Amino acid sequence: MSKEIIGVLGDIHGRIIWKEIINKNPRITKWVFMGDYFDTHHQGVSGDKQIVNFKEIVEFKKANPDKVILLTGNHDYHYIRGVGETYSGYQAGYALEIGELVEKAINDNLMQMCYLHDKFFFSHAGLTKTWVQRVFTLNNINPLVDDVMVQHINDYLKFQPRVFEFMMGDNFDQTGDDITQGPIWVRPFSLMVDMVDEITCVVGHTQVRKLEINPKLILIDCLGTTKEYLIIEDGIPKSSE
Repeated sequence: MSKEIIGVLGDIHGRIIWKEIINKNPRITKWVFMGDYFDTHHQGVSGDKQIVNFKEIVEFKKANPDKVILLTGNHDYHYIRGVGETYSGYQAGYALEIGELVEKAINDNLMQMCYLHDKFFFSHAGLTKTWVQRVFTLNNINPLVDDVMVQHINDYLKFQPRVFEFMMGDNFDQTGDDITQGPIWVRPFSLMVDMVDEITCVVGHTQVRKLEINPKLILIDCLGTTKEYLIIEDGIPKSSE
């Protein structure tokens, strides 16, 4: 039996570099996209181009359903009908079309909120005890992240997406640096303060100059800087560089 080698791509934001990366890595057996397919500050990457790029990513998932995991970021989430909040970069002129595409991908089980592989928990921003205890109505019980919890979190995206709304905490931080924030918003400092035990969070969301690998937290939002991506082989995370 061949071993699984996981490749993890940071926030897309309309970039097409994912195609080049995948084409030159035939050994990778599973690809994880960390979300944020839309909303870019780069000139020339119009909403139309972002939509085409997203459609191509979805088709890649359809062609490889067991090989590709598409996660959801805050810049995808705010296009879902009924969410009722928008963030920086929101493209009002394209909102209806993007929203329909995102919702269809979620309803067709092509997009999800999180993914668990061994000790590695993949989500756009991370998972705090405070958020889990609030959503699952736990009273200061140390939550266990397992396949059951992951499935529940993914079901929330499909059936009750408002649990992922921006949740201001005691820091009153407009960028999401609070332990109250969920898997599409929490920032690294608050995540490290309150991360669920016994997992290593792999996250995008917060752009870094270069990929950062720490025992409990791996930051990979650097397609816009070094163009690095993460590779996990034999349970060992390493940079593509």
